[in-house]
Amino acid sequence: MKHPIHPMLVHFPVATWFLATLADIASLFTNEQIGWVAGVLLVTGTITALLAMTTGLLELGKIDPQSPAVKIANQHMILVMTSWCCYAVSLFLRLNGTQLEQPGLIAIALSVTGFAFLCGAGWLGGKLVYEYGVGTHLNNPGSSK
Repeated sequence: MKHPIHPMLVHFPVATWFLATLADIASLFTNEQIGWVAGVLLVTGTITALLAMTTGLLELGKIDPQSPAVKIANQHMILVMTSWCCYAVSLFLRLNGTQLEQPGLIAIALSVTGFAFLCGAGWLGGKLVYEYGVGTHLNNPGSSK
């Protein structure tokens, strides 16, 4: 396939996790059930992130092993997986059986931490595309400009 699928898929989990983090923070200041909304967003983001991460792993194999982009791609992957783990644990902490409950402080802290790792991963993903041309038709995968 000429166009990589990974960049097309990452936007959905990133958006749902970002909104879940905002909802978690808002749940600290309101009596509304906004924490439940955050939980639904976490479920959606955590599941869709698995597909995005799988396609990212496939794209990793297309980068020239001698390219300095491989190191950046590995760092990107580690940050994304750390973010996923933070959000997944945050999700499980708010589950009571199969019911979502208002998040506790630890669940909210994990969402915020997951978002921080997600921001770092996004920065490195941009670096892969804009500095190394990974996934673009202008350069070979992983070649530097």
